[in-house]
Amino acid sequence: MRKCCVSWFRSIRPAIAALALFAVVGPPAVQAQDGNPWQVRQSGVRIFDYGIYAYSDLGFVEAPEDISGRRFAAADVRLLRRTQTILAQSGLAFGMRFRVRDPGLIGKTLTLVMRFPRMTDPRTGRSGDVLFDRFVAIGIVRRQLFRFDHLWEMAEGRWTMTLLDGRRVVAEVPFKVVVAFN
Repeated sequence: MRKCCVSWFRSIRPAIAALALFAVVGPPAVQAQDGNPWQVRQSGVRIFDYGIYAYSDLGFVEAPEDISGRRFAAADVRLLRRTQTILAQSGLAFGMRFRVRDPGLIGKTLTLVMRFPRMTDPRTGRSGDVLFDRFVAIGIVRRQLFRFDHLWEMAEGRWTMTLLDGRRVVAEVPFKVVVAFN
């Protein structure tokens, strides 16, 4: 009986070792393929900073393509805290500042895309989960900010700010927006 148990243990020892390695390290193929979903990416663009910003409020400008129909305007923008986790609060602005540095991108029309969980303006009934902004890259520092002006804009989940050259991603910063109501 004892000989049988030793033989059985020897036969499953490689499986136990593999299972122990899997439990400690995890599935390497999945990790390598998925990568880090919260990684900041940049190629041909330098991201100076991202996170929560302080600013001087210049009021609103018309933006008919936006869900609310307007955007806030800001000056004297400065980074308060570099973070990808945003605790949603009224008046809080977050985003990224960047400069296109690849000479092959200068003079091209690039697209800023902001993706977020679906939100609906109760006043107008308009809803969406993406905003676009196109600009010609001239090598200056630019910013992409979002400010929470209404409770309905505080959509919890993954928000992503992406800079595209056609379909190619040249910069991307993902954020996790958290809503904590008392």
